[in-house]
Amino acid sequence: MKKSEGAQSLKVNNWFKSIAFSSESMSLKNVRLSRFCYFMAYSFELILYSLRSHFMPIETEYFGISGTMFVTAAYGLASLIVMLLWSPNFKPLIRISVLITVIGFVPFALLPVGNLRFVFAMIAFIGLGGAVTSARCGYAFAVNNVERLVGIVIMYFVNTFIRYIDTDTANALLWAKILPVLVMAAMCVCLLMFKENDFEVKESSDEKDTKGLYWAFAYFIGYFVIDGYLWGNLDSDNRAEYRFLFAGLLISGVLLYVGLKTLRLNVWHIWNMCFVFSVTMGLFTAFGKSAVSFNLMHLFSGLSVIGWPLCIYMLACAQRRFASYKLLKKCTVIFVLVSPLCYFSDDVFEDYFPALVPYATLVAILVVVIGLLILSPFSFKYLFSSEWIEQIHNDDMTFIIEKVEQTDRFGKYNLTPRQKEIAILLLAAKTRRQIAGELGVSESTVKNHTSELYKKLGINSRIELFRIFGIDEEKSE
Repeated sequence: MKKSEGAQSLKVNNWFKSIAFSSESMSLKNVRLSRFCYFMAYSFELILYSLRSHFMPIETEYFGISGTMFVTAAYGLASLIVMLLWSPNFKPLIRISVLITVIGFVPFALLPVGNLRFVFAMIAFIGLGGAVTSARCGYAFAVNNVERLVGIVIMYFVNTFIRYIDTDTANALLWAKILPVLVMAAMCVCLLMFKENDFEVKESSDEKDTKGLYWAFAYFIGYFVIDGYLWGNLDSDNRAEYRFLFAGLLISGVLLYVGLKTLRLNVWHIWNMCFVFSVTMGLFTAFGKSAVSFNLMHLFSGLSVIGWPLCIYMLACAQRRFASYKLLKKCTVIFVLVSPLCYFSDDVFEDYFPALVPYATLVAILVVVIGLLILSPFSFKYLFSSEWIEQIHNDDMTFIIEKVEQTDRFGKYNLTPRQKEIAILLLAAKTRRQIAGELGVSESTVKNHTSELYKKLGINSRIELFRIFGIDEEKSE
């Protein structure tokens, strides 16, 4: 019996690898419409952020500090608080965040500049802080990799168009009032559709997981240091220059999608593209004086923005792979403490040393790029390893998950989320020890869950489990 079960496990293991790690694993066929709300909620939030930045400025000032600084601080603080309060029972946090967002955002969008508009802006950004935390968690923990990629690419191309429109005389009513409210409403609807049972989060993270997530945050922070300096050098109303920028943005979006989905490149290769584009842009910024060089600077600036969707995508994949809620909260606190360096270091040069901004840009880019390259052996060990490459390209067991969901629904077994999770891992030919490591629990806990699962299904072995979910010997071969 044991020999037969071992042979069956080996066959299923080989079958699973052919499904999970084949070229089909990043297929658009694995995009589930039932998960649309998860991979688009965060995309809608980022689109809304772009609309706010370009068409809804906060022009009031208090105590010598711009109103934008106040609402940004409120946004960040609310995001942190919601993350610290986040738990598997997150629906109340989402409802409160959505309610505050709606109460604040609609008047903020419609009122003229003044103190009352600023008050509603504060309310809106407090709600949006909670909304973005909720959307990020859905993007990380409730979708598979191809769904993440589709969501982030849609967001990127929409924001590229918004940035291009920003250089024209835009219809103020449409871009500053109607469209932001519609995008905000779409985001809120998506958030209210979140289901707690759809989130798959590790119960605990070990030291290796912690280092992997830290490295993902390091690349995230590194890019946004570059990004702050990047846009400080692009203050121009020349349409020709912005056409070069627009072309660079479009090309970088295509490179990201094709590189990850079609060519299945290691994420490290995409980062190398970002590094090359960023350094080239920095050189043109510091030493390019001609009109041709200025156009090329805009082109390479657009190309280097490939790091923005890349770091968001990679961080979400890393969170799904490495993070428990406890680890994620810890990383969020660290990020909040470090993030002012990302957002304000370039402002110091722009305000006090404007003539040095081009050179500061090149130095900042070189420090980040060279630092990450020198430390790449460590990031490879914990983040870009072969294990990670496999997982970032697979479909998060989409095929098996769907099988378990359908069989449970029609068989009316009423499996709990944990029992479904155990069934999925057993069907993936994982050993009890591997399952324990995957879920961050003890082997005895896995044994107890397996016994309860078998009892509900009325079976006694893994072979019967394969058969009940339609994975028989002929299928596995």
